[in-house]
Amino acid sequence: MSYQSARDLPSFLELERQLKSLRLFVWPMRAQAKAIQDQMHELADTVDAFYDLLSEKNWIFHDHLSLTAVRTILAQAPQEADRAEAMLIEHYHDSDRLWLMIHPLRKLPAMRRRLPLVEKAREDYLAGRYYSCIHLLLSVMDGFVNEFETQRRGLHTRTPEELHAWDSVVGHHRGLKHAHRTFTKGRSATREDAVYELYRNGIVHGSILNYDNITVATKAWNRLFAVADWAHARHREQQQQAAEPLTWSGLGRQVKEVWGSFMERAEIDRVEQQWKPREYLPGSESFISHPAHVCTEQLLSCWLRGNYGTMSALITHGLHNKHGKAVRSKVREAYEPFPLASFDILAVGHDMPAACTVTVRLDHSHGARVVAALRWVREDDQAYPKPDPWPGEWRLVIWEPLHFLARSSALPSE
Repeated sequence: MSYQSARDLPSFLELERQLKSLRLFVWPMRAQAKAIQDQMHELADTVDAFYDLLSEKNWIFHDHLSLTAVRTILAQAPQEADRAEAMLIEHYHDSDRLWLMIHPLRKLPAMRRRLPLVEKAREDYLAGRYYSCIHLLLSVMDGFVNEFETQRRGLHTRTPEELHAWDSVVGHHRGLKHAHRTFTKGRSATREDAVYELYRNGIVHGSILNYDNITVATKAWNRLFAVADWAHARHREQQQQAAEPLTWSGLGRQVKEVWGSFMERAEIDRVEQQWKPREYLPGSESFISHPAHVCTEQLLSCWLRGNYGTMSALITHGLHNKHGKAVRSKVREAYEPFPLASFDILAVGHDMPAACTVTVRLDHSHGARVVAALRWVREDDQAYPKPDPWPGEWRLVIWEPLHFLARSSALPSE
């Protein structure tokens, strides 16, 4: 079954029951419970309004879509689906925003293996190579769904009913199941007119020819994130079915975790929207004391000395979660071919609350000199970005030197 409203999600219904009980029987908690309940209703109404406006264009509200961006769209284009769609596409096309949506995909092992392809798709998307981006993301989605469950079948073979997402906003009756009806269309008759839907079969089998546009490419990203949410929901549903029956209080804790996480992301999103980018340059105390500067100096000093063990402690948690104790050998393998002779830190660009780009000059032992950009993210132990004051550590996320050196600018040796 699908949910007619975000208010019909099991976690919403259960937490609402608990909050009503708190307001009735625990008098000191009454104001706090009312505030949480109001926030929950606002979140659910945002999801429903999004689907009311954009579901006919087959957009899906997924878990990592910016709530602030959605609310801005709903406020500025409440009855203009075309304008709302254009604003949503603009949001996806922001390089940093897209990267923040991609980053949590590494939590799914079958998706983590496909992240190099996802990164290539991101580069193609931002460079306007939409045809390439679309094909890459379609292959990632099919392969991911095929591997995710023991029943080996790609996304294009699934019926809409198989894509119900338990206790998830993509399980809305206008969500993933609704949008999937276009996925397998268009395989027979050749079409040369422009299309703006993600007709997977028609695109892959060459019968739909004019799909190379930003709308279809952005819908491919939207579908990828929705499919990832579906996978998370399937995993949670299987865990719930296999687990011992929960007590009322145990279920309450589980529900609070789901909605507490959702509301935390809403608050983080609010902080990000209010953030003003800042740049720190040499000669100021704020430059030297900035945590990204401190981490960069430590990382490059370790690289210079060949101390790969300490260096690995500054690399994204995603690498540690993937390789465990083998992470040190992975870092050594990546950095040892590029011995560092000296370095200078040139600037710290704190462009997002939980993300920085540190510009550095690197002098290598073989005589090459380059200016490179190191991307740091303040993340939790699950590699999810967390700005201050939430618990987190600054970690290097694009960590392989081949990646950031490939984007560097060569300088003449002095």
